[in-house]
Amino acid sequence: MSDNSQLDSLTGFLNEFMPARAMQSFTSEMANLKTIPAAKELGLGQVRLSVIRYDAELIWERFPYRECDPRLLMALLEVWLAAGEEKRELFGRVGITNADPDWDIELIDEETAIVAVTVPMAEALIIVPDEAGNIPYQGGRYRLANAEIWTALSALVYAPGGDVPGVAE
Repeated sequence: MSDNSQLDSLTGFLNEFMPARAMQSFTSEMANLKTIPAAKELGLGQVRLSVIRYDAELIWERFPYRECDPRLLMALLEVWLAAGEEKRELFGRVGITNADPDWDIELIDEETAIVAVTVPMAEALIIVPDEAGNIPYQGGRYRLANAEIWTALSALVYAPGGDVPGVAE
């Protein structure tokens, strides 16, 4: 795939903006993985086979809450979620109604806590034609990919019976 999963994106984002000390005991993983049938031709040869639904589990075994304000972690998660709204719209399309993160915090001592955040994720499983691909599908070869979406930036609209300026008949 050309881009990483949403979990990889979120993990990279947190590693970039959280203080290094807060990330020393950090792990991230996928849990409760399942697929939701949602086959669809997307154009440009792209096929969505299904939607992958999982929980991103972010765990800090020794989060230094006295050194790093936990609100920073909350703010960064909210910013990342807001920036990825178009990716999270997939939830509504496949009938997922609860996409809010769950927080679980357990104090270890007066300096550290175990912080576990579960963030529901949904990603399209997309394949594209590729002669060297390792996925046989409908008589062809395909490879994994992220959807490529083309957006028109301008258009000409012609009305029936109307004259078009600059076009000779």
